[in-house]
Amino acid sequence: MKKIGKEPGLADKLMTTNSSRRDFLKKAGATFLAISFGGLLWRAVNQGVFSSGKGPAYELWSLDEASPLSEPMALVHAATLASNPHNTQPWLFRVSETSIELYADHTRTLGTMDPLLREMHMGLGCALENLMQAAGAKGYVPKLTYFPDPLDMGYIANVQLISSGKKTNSSLYQAIPGRHTHRGAYDTDRAVASEMLEQMSMLGNDLSNVKLTWLTTNDEKSRAGELVIGATEAIIADDEMSHDSNRWFRGNWDELQKNRDGLTLDAQGGPAWIRAAGKMLPSVSHDSANQFWLKSTRQTHVQTAAAYGLLTTADLNNPVDRVKAGRFWQRLHLKGTAEGLALHPLNQPMEMRDRELQLKSRNRPFGRQLTELTGTLVGEPVFLFRIGYPLTSVYPSPRRDLKDVIIK
Repeated sequence: MKKIGKEPGLADKLMTTNSSRRDFLKKAGATFLAISFGGLLWRAVNQGVFSSGKGPAYELWSLDEASPLSEPMALVHAATLASNPHNTQPWLFRVSETSIELYADHTRTLGTMDPLLREMHMGLGCALENLMQAAGAKGYVPKLTYFPDPLDMGYIANVQLISSGKKTNSSLYQAIPGRHTHRGAYDTDRAVASEMLEQMSMLGNDLSNVKLTWLTTNDEKSRAGELVIGATEAIIADDEMSHDSNRWFRGNWDELQKNRDGLTLDAQGGPAWIRAAGKMLPSVSHDSANQFWLKSTRQTHVQTAAAYGLLTTADLNNPVDRVKAGRFWQRLHLKGTAEGLALHPLNQPMEMRDRELQLKSRNRPFGRQLTELTGTLVGEPVFLFRIGYPLTSVYPSPRRDLKDVIIK
Protein backbone atom coordinates (compact mmCIF):
# COMPACT_ATOMS: atom_id res chain seq x y z
CA MET A 1 0.00 0.00 0.00
CA LYS A 2 1.52 3.35 -1.07
CA LYS A 3 2.29 5.58 1.86
CA ILE A 4 0.99 9.05 1.46
CA GLY A 5 3.13 11.77 3.17
CA LYS A 6 1.80 14.86 4.80
CA GLU A 7 1.16 17.69 2.37
CA PRO A 8 3.21 20.86 3.14
CA GLY A 9 1.13 23.50 4.83
CA LEU A 10 0.77 27.17 3.89
CA ALA A 11 3.39 28.26 6.46
CA ASP A 12 5.94 25.84 5.01
CA LYS A 13 5.30 27.13 1.49
CA LEU A 14 5.69 30.76 2.59
CA MET A 15 8.93 29.95 4.45
CA THR A 16 10.36 28.25 1.37
CA THR A 17 9.30 31.14 -0.85
CA ASN A 18 10.81 33.78 1.49
CA SER A 19 14.05 31.81 1.78
CA SER A 20 14.33 31.58 -2.00
CA ARG A 21 13.64 35.30 -2.33
CA ARG A 22 16.34 36.15 0.23
CA ASP A 23 18.83 33.88 -1.54
CA PHE A 24 17.97 35.52 -4.84
CA LEU A 25 18.33 39.02 -3.43
CA LYS A 26 21.68 38.12 -1.84
CA LYS A 27 22.96 36.71 -5.10
CA ALA A 28 21.57 39.64 -7.06
CA GLY A 29 23.16 42.11 -4.62
CA ALA A 30 26.50 40.33 -4.79
CA THR A 31 26.32 40.30 -8.57
CA PHE A 32 25.44 44.02 -8.64
CA LEU A 33 28.32 44.87 -6.31
CA ALA A 34 30.70 42.77 -8.40
CA ILE A 35 29.57 44.49 -11.57
CA SER A 36 29.73 47.92 -9.92
CA PHE A 37 33.19 47.27 -8.51
CA GLY A 38 34.31 45.96 -11.86
CA GLY A 39 32.95 49.06 -13.52
CA LEU A 40 34.69 51.33 -11.04
CA LEU A 41 37.92 49.41 -11.42
CA TRP A 42 37.71 49.67 -15.20
CA ARG A 43 37.01 53.40 -14.90
CA ALA A 44 39.95 53.82 -12.53
CA VAL A 45 42.32 51.99 -14.88
CA ASN A 46 40.95 53.78 -17.95
CA GLN A 47 41.40 57.21 -16.35
CA GLY A 48 44.93 56.58 -15.14
CA VAL A 49 44.23 56.43 -11.40
CA PHE A 50 46.99 53.83 -11.05
CA SER A 51 49.26 55.35 -13.70
CA SER A 52 50.12 58.80 -12.36
CA GLY A 53 53.25 60.12 -14.01
CA LYS A 54 53.44 57.18 -16.41
CA GLY A 55 52.86 56.58 -20.10
CA PRO A 56 54.32 58.13 -23.26
CA ALA A 57 53.50 61.68 -22.09
CA TYR A 58 55.98 61.34 -19.23
CA GLU A 59 58.87 59.49 -20.83
CA LEU A 60 61.06 62.56 -21.33
CA TRP A 61 61.34 63.19 -17.59
CA SER A 62 64.09 60.60 -17.46
CA LEU A 63 67.25 62.18 -18.77
CA ASP A 64 68.46 58.65 -19.41
CA GLU A 65 66.23 58.85 -22.47
CA ALA A 66 68.80 61.28 -23.87
CA SER A 67 71.60 58.72 -23.95
CA PRO A 68 70.98 57.56 -27.55
CA LEU A 69 70.52 61.15 -28.77
CA SER A 70 73.15 63.28 -30.43
CA GLU A 71 74.54 65.87 -28.03
CA PRO A 72 72.65 68.83 -29.57
CA MET A 73 69.38 66.87 -29.31
CA ALA A 74 70.20 66.03 -25.69
CA LEU A 75 70.30 69.78 -25.07
CA VAL A 76 66.86 70.15 -26.64
CA HIS A 77 65.62 67.30 -24.48
CA ALA A 78 66.71 69.18 -21.35
CA ALA A 79 65.14 72.40 -22.68
CA THR A 80 61.71 70.77 -23.04
CA LEU A 81 61.63 69.97 -19.31
CA ALA A 82 61.52 73.65 -18.42
CA SER A 83 58.84 75.52 -16.54
CA ASN A 84 56.29 77.20 -18.84
CA PRO A 85 52.85 78.86 -18.65
CA HIS A 86 49.95 76.41 -18.25
CA ASN A 87 52.27 73.72 -19.66
CA THR A 88 51.62 75.07 -23.16
CA GLN A 89 55.25 74.27 -24.12
CA PRO A 90 55.41 77.15 -26.63
CA TRP A 91 58.78 76.27 -28.13
CA LEU A 92 60.28 75.02 -31.38
CA PHE A 93 63.92 74.24 -32.15
CA ARG A 94 66.08 74.08 -35.27
CA VAL A 95 69.12 71.91 -34.57
CA SER A 96 72.48 71.41 -36.26
CA GLU A 97 75.75 69.95 -35.00
CA THR A 98 77.06 73.42 -34.17
CA SER A 99 74.02 75.46 -33.16
CA ILE A 100 70.48 75.42 -31.81
CA GLU A 101 67.86 78.00 -32.72
CA LEU A 102 64.90 78.64 -30.40
CA TYR A 103 61.58 79.81 -31.83
CA ALA A 104 58.20 80.72 -30.36
CA ASP A 105 55.27 78.53 -31.32
CA HIS A 106 52.50 81.13 -31.57
CA THR A 107 49.83 78.44 -31.92
CA ARG A 108 50.41 77.64 -28.24
CA THR A 109 49.75 80.98 -26.57
CA LEU A 110 47.32 81.67 -23.73
CA GLY A 111 45.25 84.23 -25.64
CA THR A 112 43.62 86.77 -23.32
CA MET A 113 45.48 85.27 -20.35
CA ASP A 114 48.75 86.48 -21.88
CA PRO A 115 47.97 89.24 -24.41
CA LEU A 116 51.43 90.83 -24.16
CA LEU A 117 53.18 87.44 -24.54
CA ARG A 118 54.95 88.12 -21.25
CA GLU A 119 54.44 84.59 -19.94
CA MET A 120 55.23 82.97 -23.29
CA HIS A 121 58.56 84.81 -23.46
CA MET A 122 59.33 83.82 -19.89
CA GLY A 123 58.55 80.17 -20.67
CA LEU A 124 60.91 80.36 -23.63
CA GLY A 125 63.52 81.87 -21.34
CA CYS A 126 63.09 78.89 -19.02
CA ALA A 127 63.72 76.49 -21.91
CA LEU A 128 66.74 78.53 -22.94
CA GLU A 129 68.19 78.32 -19.42
CA ASN A 130 67.83 74.54 -19.31
CA LEU A 131 69.51 74.35 -22.70
CA MET A 132 72.41 76.50 -21.48
CA GLN A 133 72.82 74.37 -18.35
CA ALA A 134 72.82 71.21 -20.45
CA ALA A 135 75.36 72.71 -22.86
CA GLY A 136 77.89 73.10 -20.06
CA ALA A 137 77.20 69.56 -18.85
CA LYS A 138 77.89 68.23 -22.35
CA GLY A 139 81.22 70.03 -22.72
CA TYR A 140 80.17 73.13 -24.67
CA VAL A 141 80.79 76.81 -24.11
CA PRO A 142 77.48 78.16 -25.47
CA LYS A 143 77.45 81.53 -27.21
CA LEU A 144 73.99 83.09 -26.88
CA THR A 145 72.38 85.74 -29.07
CA TYR A 146 68.90 87.04 -28.22
CA PHE A 147 66.48 87.80 -31.09
CA PRO A 148 69.07 87.50 -33.90
CA ASP A 149 66.67 88.65 -36.63
CA PRO A 150 64.93 92.01 -35.97
CA LEU A 151 62.43 91.17 -38.70
CA ASP A 152 61.41 87.88 -37.04
CA MET A 153 60.42 88.36 -33.41
CA GLY A 154 59.42 84.72 -33.25
CA TYR A 155 63.11 83.81 -33.52
CA ILE A 156 63.98 84.00 -29.83
CA ALA A 157 67.60 82.96 -29.58
CA ASN A 158 70.57 81.42 -31.33
CA VAL A 159 73.00 79.29 -29.31
CA GLN A 160 76.33 78.49 -30.95
CA LEU A 161 77.86 75.29 -29.56
CA ILE A 162 81.60 75.66 -29.08
CA SER A 163 83.26 72.52 -27.77
CA SER A 164 85.49 73.04 -24.73
CA GLY A 165 86.30 69.47 -23.82
CA LYS A 166 85.43 70.25 -20.22
CA LYS A 167 82.06 69.25 -18.75
CA THR A 168 80.50 71.35 -15.97
CA ASN A 169 77.81 69.19 -14.39
CA SER A 170 76.26 71.84 -12.15
CA SER A 171 73.72 71.24 -9.37
CA LEU A 172 71.20 73.20 -11.43
CA TYR A 173 71.60 70.83 -14.37
CA GLN A 174 71.27 67.82 -12.09
CA ALA A 175 67.99 69.24 -10.73
CA ILE A 176 66.32 69.45 -14.17
CA PRO A 177 64.51 66.07 -14.11
CA GLY A 178 63.30 66.64 -10.53
CA ARG A 179 61.94 70.16 -11.03
CA HIS A 180 58.14 70.27 -10.94
CA THR A 181 55.70 73.03 -10.07
CA HIS A 182 54.20 72.27 -6.66
CA ARG A 183 50.65 73.59 -6.31
CA GLY A 184 49.97 71.81 -3.01
CA ALA A 185 50.32 72.91 0.60
CA TYR A 186 53.64 74.02 2.09
CA ASP A 187 54.84 73.60 5.67
CA THR A 188 53.60 76.67 7.58
CA ASP A 189 55.87 75.86 10.55
CA ARG A 190 59.06 76.03 8.53
CA ALA A 191 60.45 79.31 7.25
CA VAL A 192 62.93 79.64 4.42
CA ALA A 193 66.19 80.94 5.86
CA SER A 194 67.23 84.43 4.81
CA GLU A 195 70.63 83.03 3.82
CA MET A 196 68.92 80.70 1.34
CA LEU A 197 66.88 83.55 -0.13
CA GLU A 198 70.07 85.56 -0.53
CA GLN A 199 71.79 82.70 -2.33
CA MET A 200 68.84 82.45 -4.70
CA SER A 201 68.87 86.19 -5.35
CA MET A 202 72.48 86.00 -6.49
CA LEU A 203 71.55 83.55 -9.25
CA GLY A 204 70.51 86.46 -11.46
CA ASN A 205 73.60 88.64 -11.06
CA ASP A 206 74.55 88.21 -14.72
CA LEU A 207 71.05 88.96 -16.05
CA SER A 208 70.88 92.70 -16.61
CA ASN A 209 67.61 94.60 -16.17
CA VAL A 210 66.00 91.80 -14.09
CA LYS A 211 65.63 92.09 -10.33
CA LEU A 212 64.27 89.80 -7.61
CA THR A 213 62.62 91.04 -4.42
CA TRP A 214 61.48 88.80 -1.58
CA LEU A 215 58.22 89.53 0.26
CA THR A 216 58.70 87.97 3.68
CA THR A 217 57.00 90.10 6.33
CA ASN A 218 53.43 89.34 7.40
CA ASP A 219 52.24 92.63 5.92
CA GLU A 220 53.96 92.01 2.57
CA LYS A 221 52.64 88.46 2.36
CA SER A 222 49.13 89.54 3.33
CA ARG A 223 49.00 92.25 0.65
CA ALA A 224 50.42 89.92 -1.99
CA GLY A 225 47.96 87.17 -1.05
CA GLU A 226 44.96 89.48 -1.17
CA LEU A 227 46.05 90.73 -4.58
CA VAL A 228 46.40 87.16 -5.89
CA ILE A 229 42.91 86.22 -4.63
CA GLY A 230 41.34 89.37 -6.08
CA ALA A 231 43.00 88.78 -9.44
CA THR A 232 41.82 85.15 -9.47
CA GLU A 233 38.25 86.31 -8.89
CA ALA A 234 38.59 88.84 -11.71
CA ILE A 235 39.92 86.22 -14.15
CA ILE A 236 36.99 83.92 -13.33
CA ALA A 237 34.58 86.79 -13.95
CA ASP A 238 36.11 87.45 -17.38
CA ASP A 239 34.55 84.85 -19.70
CA GLU A 240 37.28 85.09 -22.33
CA MET A 241 40.11 84.73 -19.84
CA SER A 242 38.35 81.88 -18.06
CA HIS A 243 37.87 80.05 -21.35
CA ASP A 244 41.46 80.60 -22.48
CA SER A 245 42.73 79.27 -19.16
CA ASN A 246 40.43 76.25 -18.86
CA ARG A 247 41.04 75.01 -22.39
CA TRP A 248 44.49 73.82 -21.30
CA PHE A 249 43.16 71.56 -18.56
CA ARG A 250 43.48 67.84 -19.38
CA GLY A 251 40.96 65.88 -17.30
CA ASN A 252 40.72 62.87 -19.61
CA TRP A 253 43.56 60.33 -19.51
CA ASP A 254 43.44 59.52 -23.23
CA GLU A 255 43.39 63.23 -24.06
CA LEU A 256 46.38 63.81 -21.79
CA GLN A 257 48.42 61.03 -23.40
CA LYS A 258 47.47 62.23 -26.87
CA ASN A 259 48.17 65.96 -26.42
CA ARG A 260 51.02 65.58 -23.92
CA ASP A 261 50.58 69.13 -22.64
CA GLY A 262 48.37 71.23 -20.39
CA LEU A 263 47.46 71.12 -16.71
CA THR A 264 46.58 67.84 -15.04
CA LEU A 265 45.06 66.67 -11.77
CA ASP A 266 48.22 64.81 -10.84
CA ALA A 267 50.27 68.00 -11.07
CA GLN A 268 48.00 69.89 -8.65
CA GLY A 269 49.69 68.49 -5.55
CA GLY A 270 46.45 67.57 -3.76
CA PRO A 271 45.68 64.44 -1.70
CA ALA A 272 45.68 61.14 -3.60
CA TRP A 273 41.99 60.46 -2.92
CA ILE A 274 40.95 63.82 -4.35
CA ARG A 275 43.01 63.24 -7.48
CA ALA A 276 41.56 59.74 -7.86
CA ALA A 277 37.99 60.98 -7.40
CA GLY A 278 38.58 63.79 -9.88
CA LYS A 279 39.76 61.33 -12.52
CA MET A 280 36.86 58.91 -12.03
CA LEU A 281 34.07 61.45 -11.94
CA PRO A 282 32.67 62.94 -15.16
CA SER A 283 34.36 66.09 -16.44
CA VAL A 284 33.40 69.12 -14.38
CA SER A 285 32.01 72.34 -15.80
CA HIS A 286 34.19 75.40 -16.28
CA ASP A 287 32.41 77.06 -13.39
CA SER A 288 33.18 74.15 -11.07
CA ALA A 289 36.81 74.16 -12.20
CA ASN A 290 37.01 77.90 -11.56
CA GLN A 291 35.58 77.54 -8.07
CA PHE A 292 38.04 74.75 -7.27
CA TRP A 293 40.90 76.98 -8.44
CA LEU A 294 39.65 79.91 -6.35
CA LYS A 295 39.23 77.71 -3.28
CA SER A 296 42.74 76.29 -3.71
CA THR A 297 44.13 79.81 -4.12
CA ARG A 298 42.46 81.01 -0.93
CA GLN A 299 42.97 78.00 1.32
CA THR A 300 46.23 76.50 0.06
CA HIS A 301 48.34 78.72 -2.17
CA VAL A 302 48.03 81.94 -0.19
CA GLN A 303 47.64 80.45 3.28
CA THR A 304 50.74 78.22 3.13
CA ALA A 305 53.23 80.48 1.33
CA ALA A 306 56.40 80.85 3.42
CA ALA A 307 57.37 83.85 1.27
CA TYR A 308 56.75 85.40 -2.13
CA GLY A 309 59.28 86.27 -4.80
CA LEU A 310 58.69 89.13 -7.22
CA LEU A 311 60.63 89.52 -10.46
CA THR A 312 60.76 92.95 -12.10
CA THR A 313 62.25 94.15 -15.37
CA ALA A 314 63.40 97.55 -16.52
CA ASP A 315 60.92 97.55 -19.42
CA LEU A 316 57.73 95.48 -19.44
CA ASN A 317 57.55 95.74 -23.24
CA ASN A 318 61.10 94.57 -23.90
CA PRO A 319 60.99 90.90 -25.00
CA VAL A 320 64.69 90.41 -24.20
CA ASP A 321 64.05 91.39 -20.58
CA ARG A 322 61.12 88.98 -20.42
CA VAL A 323 63.25 86.11 -21.74
CA LYS A 324 65.95 86.97 -19.20
CA ALA A 325 63.33 86.99 -16.45
CA GLY A 326 62.35 83.48 -17.55
CA ARG A 327 65.97 82.35 -17.30
CA PHE A 328 66.14 83.77 -13.77
CA TRP A 329 62.90 82.02 -12.78
CA GLN A 330 64.20 78.70 -14.11
CA ARG A 331 67.40 79.04 -12.11
CA LEU A 332 65.39 79.82 -8.98
CA HIS A 333 63.20 76.77 -9.52
CA LEU A 334 66.18 74.48 -10.14
CA LYS A 335 68.00 75.83 -7.08
CA GLY A 336 64.86 75.35 -4.99
CA THR A 337 64.53 71.78 -6.23
CA ALA A 338 68.13 71.03 -5.30
CA GLU A 339 67.50 72.42 -1.80
CA GLY A 340 64.22 70.57 -1.19
CA LEU A 341 62.05 73.66 -1.68
CA ALA A 342 58.79 73.98 -3.62
CA LEU A 343 57.96 76.92 -5.91
CA HIS A 344 54.71 77.87 -7.61
CA PRO A 345 53.92 80.80 -9.96
CA LEU A 346 51.03 83.04 -8.87
CA ASN A 347 50.83 85.34 -11.87
CA GLN A 348 47.16 86.27 -11.65
CA PRO A 349 47.85 89.95 -10.77
CA MET A 350 50.16 90.32 -13.78
CA GLU A 351 47.66 88.55 -16.01
CA MET A 352 44.97 91.01 -14.98
CA ARG A 353 47.36 93.97 -15.38
CA ASP A 354 48.19 92.77 -18.91
CA ARG A 355 44.48 92.34 -19.66
CA GLU A 356 43.84 95.92 -18.57
CA LEU A 357 46.57 97.10 -20.93
CA GLN A 358 45.14 95.00 -23.76
CA LEU A 359 41.67 96.49 -23.28
CA LYS A 360 43.15 100.00 -22.84
CA SER A 361 41.11 100.37 -19.68
CA ARG A 362 40.99 103.82 -18.14
CA ASN A 363 40.66 102.40 -14.66
CA ARG A 364 43.47 99.92 -14.09
CA PRO A 365 43.05 98.65 -10.52
CA PHE A 366 45.44 95.73 -10.84
CA GLY A 367 48.15 97.82 -12.45
CA ARG A 368 47.76 100.31 -9.61
CA GLN A 369 47.80 97.60 -6.91
CA LEU A 370 50.93 96.05 -8.40
CA THR A 371 52.62 99.44 -8.26
CA GLU A 372 51.57 99.78 -4.62
CA LEU A 373 52.84 96.28 -3.88
CA THR A 374 56.27 97.03 -5.32
CA GLY A 375 56.45 100.38 -3.55
CA THR A 376 59.78 102.03 -4.25
CA LEU A 377 61.15 99.09 -6.25
CA VAL A 378 62.79 99.89 -9.56
CA GLY A 379 61.23 98.19 -12.58
CA GLU A 380 57.90 96.69 -13.57
CA PRO A 381 56.52 93.44 -12.10
CA VAL A 382 56.61 90.51 -14.52
CA PHE A 383 56.39 87.44 -12.29
CA LEU A 384 55.15 86.53 -8.81
CA PHE A 385 55.67 83.18 -7.10
CA ARG A 386 55.43 81.56 -3.69
CA ILE A 387 58.07 79.43 -2.02
CA GLY A 388 58.17 77.02 0.90
CA TYR A 389 58.92 73.49 2.03
CA PRO A 390 56.41 71.00 0.56
CA LEU A 391 54.39 68.60 2.69
CA THR A 392 54.06 66.03 -0.10
CA SER A 393 55.77 65.09 -3.34
CA VAL A 394 54.25 66.06 -6.67
CA TYR A 395 53.97 64.39 -10.06
CA PRO A 396 55.45 65.82 -13.28
CA SER A 397 53.51 67.41 -16.10
CA PRO A 398 53.27 65.74 -19.53
CA ARG A 399 55.76 66.62 -22.24
CA ARG A 400 55.48 66.58 -26.03
CA ASP A 401 57.58 64.20 -28.09
CA LEU A 402 60.87 65.66 -29.27
CA LYS A 403 59.94 65.11 -32.91
CA ASP A 404 56.99 67.48 -32.43
CA VAL A 405 59.18 70.42 -31.38
CA ILE A 406 61.83 70.17 -34.09
CA ILE A 407 61.81 72.36 -37.20
CA LYS A 408 63.19 70.50 -40.19
